[in-house]
Amino acid sequence: MQQLAGCESTLRRRRLPCALAGALVLVLGGCAIAPRVPQPDMSLPARYAQAPRETALGPAPDLVHWWRSFHDPVLDALVQRALAQNLSLKAVGERLAAARALLTTPRDRHLPYASLYTNEEPTPGSTASYFQIGFDAIWQFGLFGRGKSEQRIADGNANLAVADLDAVHAALVAEVVRSYLDLCAAEQRAELAVAMQHIAQRRAQLTAVRVAQHLDTPAANSGARAAAAEAGAAVTSAEADAAIARQQLAVLLSDAEPDATLLASGAVPLPPALPPELPPADLLRTRPDVQRAEAAVLHAAGELGIARANLYPRLGLGWTATSSAQIAGSELGRMRTIPSLGPIINMPLFDWGLRRAQVSADGHRLKAAVLDYRQTVLAAVGEVEQAYAALRSAQAQAAAAQLSAQAAQQAARAAATRSALGLADGLASSHAADAALRARMAAGAARAVEGVAWVTLYKALGGASPLAGGARTAEPAKAAR
Repeated sequence: MQQLAGCESTLRRRRLPCALAGALVLVLGGCAIAPRVPQPDMSLPARYAQAPRETALGPAPDLVHWWRSFHDPVLDALVQRALAQNLSLKAVGERLAAARALLTTPRDRHLPYASLYTNEEPTPGSTASYFQIGFDAIWQFGLFGRGKSEQRIADGNANLAVADLDAVHAALVAEVVRSYLDLCAAEQRAELAVAMQHIAQRRAQLTAVRVAQHLDTPAANSGARAAAAEAGAAVTSAEADAAIARQQLAVLLSDAEPDATLLASGAVPLPPALPPELPPADLLRTRPDVQRAEAAVLHAAGELGIARANLYPRLGLGWTATSSAQIAGSELGRMRTIPSLGPIINMPLFDWGLRRAQVSADGHRLKAAVLDYRQTVLAAVGEVEQAYAALRSAQAQAAAAQLSAQAAQQAARAAATRSALGLADGLASSHAADAALRARMAAGAARAVEGVAWVTLYKALGGASPLAGGARTAEPAKAAR
């Protein structure tokens, strides 16, 4: 109020018309009427119901570099290469830079600006011609919440671009880790398949000897050869899966062709412990889809503010000076200059219904954005719950498969011992060795499923991209919680 009183006294000292002074004071009093950004109900459980309580948690959270918990140097190098080379990530980074470049345009749009122009104009009767040079200065006011709403739209666009960058970053890292785990599993499966192929070939040779000695039927030869062929096909299938994984990594790394020399560092790597238990409320800052929904609320609030501001006059001040010199006619070279100063008023008259309809439509869109935000948060919590449940199931399956593999390995060693002592023939030993390899292959497949479950859990927990550089504004996060 003191500022308004000071403004009124200044206007009186400059002896502006009372009507103009009153209009300006009234306008200044109606500046802050931009709609409030809604605060949706964010009541969430304190913890995840499916998160195991008996398992030790990991160290302090590092969702930005979560893949490092696998402790695999080859994987670390692949992720770093993908983050440096992936073209989709670079493209969304450019879109973020474009949105950032427009962050100051709402403020600049309501600053005074000036322009200089020239023109050549003949008289209507073509009896003379004038050369004109003019100078215009205009100051458009961002009143009735227009300036703040335009800034909200710009901030919302920038926050949407940040969320898109985070989403591409998270998806890229997850796909690299998943493809690398697929490569590890395929290479391990190929190694075991080669060993199984050797056993099948050896069993086919022993079967042929037994058939020749009339100790088995000729049909046994066909079964042994079929088993050897099946083992060879398993080798080819595993090698093809490894090639597919390398091709997927090449696409993620934006390489022209896969790296045929890329070899996994060993068995499927797994983190040593569960990630730190983040409360569901932390998903509001780590999940890109939640951040995007939050930015959509801010953008919708800005659109509603613009629609409301369009119900009121658009006001500004303008000053112009035009000089003209006659270049053809009876008074050559004569120069005249005419200055003018006054308010600029653009007032809606006959499209009030259209503007009110736009306000109503944008109001409903804002409500929809708030509902979408709430649903996105609930879906994010549900996704984490499902990821925890899937991980627990995968861990149980992997543990059971590992026990089966150990039991089969013990049985294979016992069979080999009996064969060495002459208590059993080579076929029994080969069958036991084959069963042990199959059990190891099943355990490796279960471990690969567990690895994918780890990736799903980390991706569900989210993770902000360090490339975003903190471009989000404070208003949406503050208002939406």
